[in-house]
Amino acid sequence: MKKAFAIGLTAALAVVSAPTPASADGFGRWHQPSCETVTGDGTVTYTRDEGKTITPTSKTLEPVVYTNGLVTLDRPDTLLSLANNQLSRSSDAGCTWEPVGEVAGSNLELTAARGDRAYAWDREGHLSLATTDGVTPLTSPADRLAGLGTHRRHGDQLRVADGDGQLHESRDGGRTWQPIGVPAWEKDELRSVYTAVFDPHNLNHVVLGASNTGVRVTTNGGRTWTTAKGLSASGGKVNVFSAAISPTSPNVVYVMGLDLDELHAGAPSGGRHIYRSMDGGRRFVPVVDQGNGITIPNGPLLAAHPKDPGVLYFVWGTGWSSLGTDIYRYDFWRDNVTIRHNAYDRVTSIAFNPADSSVMYLGVAEEV
Repeated sequence: MKKAFAIGLTAALAVVSAPTPASADGFGRWHQPSCETVTGDGTVTYTRDEGKTITPTSKTLEPVVYTNGLVTLDRPDTLLSLANNQLSRSSDAGCTWEPVGEVAGSNLELTAARGDRAYAWDREGHLSLATTDGVTPLTSPADRLAGLGTHRRHGDQLRVADGDGQLHESRDGGRTWQPIGVPAWEKDELRSVYTAVFDPHNLNHVVLGASNTGVRVTTNGGRTWTTAKGLSASGGKVNVFSAAISPTSPNVVYVMGLDLDELHAGAPSGGRHIYRSMDGGRRFVPVVDQGNGITIPNGPLLAAHPKDPGVLYFVWGTGWSSLGTDIYRYDFWRDNVTIRHNAYDRVTSIAFNPADSSVMYLGVAEEV
């Protein structure tokens, strides 16, 4: 694949200028953030140009912190973030942040839901309701979780996939659960489930990524599962560590995978690829290879563009030797990858402003 690269060399903390913070206009609409500095603990910032310039924060981020949760809510100009175990909120489109509670767990993530709420969860089975007023612990249906999805209209209806690829559903906001469908793998199949993503328009459509067996997908709520094709040219084993479904075109699915045959054969890519599916996850094609300025780690953050199914953002970053972070933008239509660099150790979560998708909120990490 021919790749064109636009490498952003602008310093990470260049100012995105505007006069005053966003404010409500009485019409129930989201605004763009309009502040020269984000006020808070330094865990969240934003960019208008895909990371070429990043708005500075009032406080320097101190190690060790990972902001793995970041979502926008129904209420105009309202966001929630999770940095380590601290839940914070912004009510002015991301210009100021304040803590609202502590969440139990480790490496916690956030999934937004209707009704100005989100669900916080981690791989060890912790589950909580997160709102702008605080945190309510919930009952988890399993001691290992791989992903959580919510109904687009009913905030009390949610589903999770557990560490065996079994789906569970709650219709009362996570208070009670029942299993649905069958596990994606037989009991005698050795695997680790790395990720589960739910179609934001249809909870019956779920894509699971796992060790060796690659991807399994269901479109009927787990009654049947299909093994995806196209992940390995040799038909060998593939580890799939992360996945994303396009919010605007759910037939488009992206995953990051490691082709073990290529890895062992010493392929230039090291077997690491970003793959794209156009049929909901049944068949994939590699579209980005590691190399030529692109580093693809195990389980990179994948963020599908909210309006363009041909655009995917993915991230590589490290605090080692202060190398910083690259935000990659893959464009299917132009068949290219652009790169923007910043000085943060990592960007660990991305959300998009509902009024203007060119405004990207970044949850960041400091490791050193």
